[in-house]
Amino acid sequence: MTSSASSSSPSAPPAAERRGLPAASFVEDVPTYLSQSGLDVNAALSVFQERLQQYKVVEMKLLAQQRDIQAKIPDIEKCLEIVTALQAKKDTGEVRLSYFVTVHSSS
Repeated sequence: MTSSASSSSPSAPPAAERRGLPAASFVEDVPTYLSQSGLDVNAALSVFQERLQQYKVVEMKLLAQQRDIQAKIPDIEKCLEIVTALQAKKDTGEVRLSYFVTVHSSS
């Protein structure tokens, strides 16, 4: 499908692509859109349903990515507190031993 088929008018600029999907466009005049795109109602509906499914997949991936990032926030805050405490101790001249453990996740 070309970008002109997803636009409501032939003079509209091509829809910007993001994450491999063209931006959704609003179709004001359905009969004009159908005649310009050369699609019948069922074919156009099928195209739009397929595009909607693609958007839902992208949405699910973004939501999962957001959950993963939010789950890391407590660990990052804890690390920041430790770094701040170590920086504060640095100027006191106190001898301090630090051990770092690296944990690799399988995800």
